[in-house]
Amino acid sequence: MASSKVYAVITADIIGSRLISGFREKRDRRLRGLSLQHRKEGLIISEYAVTAWDEFQAILQRPTFLPQLIFAVRRHFYPMRLRIAAGMGRVSEAHKTPVNVFAGGEAFERARRAASCLKKGSNKFPLLTAIESGNEVFDGITNTMYHLHDTLLQDVSQRQWRTIEAVEVAGSQEAAARKLRVNISTISRTLKRAHYWQLAESRTTLEQVIAVYF
Repeated sequence: MASSKVYAVITADIIGSRLISGFREKRDRRLRGLSLQHRKEGLIISEYAVTAWDEFQAILQRPTFLPQLIFAVRRHFYPMRLRIAAGMGRVSEAHKTPVNVFAGGEAFERARRAASCLKKGSNKFPLLTAIESGNEVFDGITNTMYHLHDTLLQDVSQRQWRTIEAVEVAGSQEAAARKLRVNISTISRTLKRAHYWQLAESRTTLEQVIAVYF
């Protein structure tokens, strides 16, 4: 039976997986580490479940965790490129595992529809993230913000991703500088060139928007 509680579900699709050498091993290793980390942080209800060769999904503990989780998944899988779809709504059997066997409901249905939109693509700009909630105004706001967010992501280089990862894991620019053995001024310049602060601000704003609606 579906709960009246509103959940967020993500479905991620790894682009070009057939061209990645040793893909299955790389996928599973990343998902094991991600499941362990995100369960420990209380972001997801149960481990990420592989739903197809290049797809996996999870149920979030709270809808407001969605922007944080989407960015963390992208960082963790880099340099692989992902299309990430999310659905908001009710879920049945949310705490049974694996979720791809037991769980269902409108959040999963909406995530699948959002994923289909991503796969169809756009001739105007790359589509990497899509959200469907059943609320047209909310979907318009969040998807437009992600169009801008993902456009900035296109220009982030491998070196810049490495710096972003160091800052996110270490928790500060100072700690990241020590870890990477560079000057803090180098960290600061790299973050600015990677549009890190705009990306961070957009995630914070998206969390606030989700909190208002859900």
